[in-house]
Amino acid sequence: MKQWAYKWRVSFEPAKCKGLKILRKRQPSRVDLHFGNTKITEVDELEILGITVDKKLTWNKHIRNISSRAGQRLGALRRVAPKLDAPGRATVYKGQIRSIMEYASLCWLNASPTVLQLLDRIQDEARSNFNIPSLHHRRQVAAAVALYKMQTGFYPQDLKKLVPPPYTTRRTTRSSVSTPRHALVEPKSRTHSTGRSFVHTAVTVWNSLPEDIVGMISDRGSQSSKSRVHNHLLQIV
Repeated sequence: MKQWAYKWRVSFEPAKCKGLKILRKRQPSRVDLHFGNTKITEVDELEILGITVDKKLTWNKHIRNISSRAGQRLGALRRVAPKLDAPGRATVYKGQIRSIMEYASLCWLNASPTVLQLLDRIQDEARSNFNIPSLHHRRQVAAAVALYKMQTGFYPQDLKKLVPPPYTTRRTTRSSVSTPRHALVEPKSRTHSTGRSFVHTAVTVWNSLPEDIVGMISDRGSQSSKSRVHNHLLQIV
């Protein structure tokens, strides 16, 4: 970073920089980080663009924070609800409350189900009043659509490299015959947390979609594909 800053004439203040080591080892090795001659202060969590990242990627604090904010806004909506009609209440909920619980959700897909329940409780309370799908459903749709775009020109090359290779069969079996042509190789995971992460979740949903739902993958087809995925997943719940 220091070499990059020197090359492009950018100034950093080392005293304001923080270091975060992300790992799950019980006894991690000790590595001191320096910016030039200044030792970087190590922290257990960092907030980056509104996302609280902790050293074990549990996302516990981030989800607790957004569930608290969403709960406060839901309470405010209850107080003004008598002055709004049903469509007005739904609009406020989607724009001011649900949007908080979905911000950058593809980053923290691998959070534990127990922690995600904090958000589900708020959404379930709203679903009793509004005809809206669950947050889990919406995250699945968002993951599948993101994977769709990653196979087109929408996304940068570094993200497109995350797309697994196409699934190919070595021998014909009953399962291979039913595998759609757009199927991708499902990434392997050693932990439950990794298995819930974005690429793993997206590929699992993607491979479960019929060919007519995915359609022809193109730069202009993501919006119509989103609608088809949404309706398809609603029907199989």
